[in-house]
Amino acid sequence: MIRRDEERVLAPEEVLGRRLELAERELGVGQHRWFARATLLAALATGITLLLPWTFSRRLGESVWQLGIETQPSLVLTWVAGLITSILALALRPGSVAQACTAITGVITLVFIAGSWQANALDALSDAWPGPGPSFAVVTGLSWLLCLSAQLIADRPHPTTPTPESLHSAITHLRHTR
Repeated sequence: MIRRDEERVLAPEEVLGRRLELAERELGVGQHRWFARATLLAALATGITLLLPWTFSRRLGESVWQLGIETQPSLVLTWVAGLITSILALALRPGSVAQACTAITGVITLVFIAGSWQANALDALSDAWPGPGPSFAVVTGLSWLLCLSAQLIADRPHPTTPTPESLHSAITHLRHTR
């Protein structure tokens, strides 16, 4: 924040410019955190689908359900990698590194969705049928991908440098509202 003694030395245009810059930075950090939290929640929902039954089979006259953790260990590792990069994107300040983490999470999410889609189509000659897990994983993976896309769009840099005319109009507006 700008200290009061600095405000007395600076011209009103410079003080307003600094205040606007600080307010935009705080707004950008808040927006980044909100979208990163939504992405993290979508990642957690996607991980819960791995606890659902993914395959159903009849063996020796008994019904056997297998969870996604048992049948798709590679998807579990993919989901953990995506969760870690989502947490990193939340922990980092908005910028190019956070955008890179979000983009990497997007690639990992696409791999997870593709694996879930492939797990939904079992071999026709096998004695197993797909359960509800892969379908829910595809849907929650798509919501995870949508949250990532929104986060990438929200975190893009906004090159807004105030022009002297816009600063002058903002100062006159502020003086009239006081």
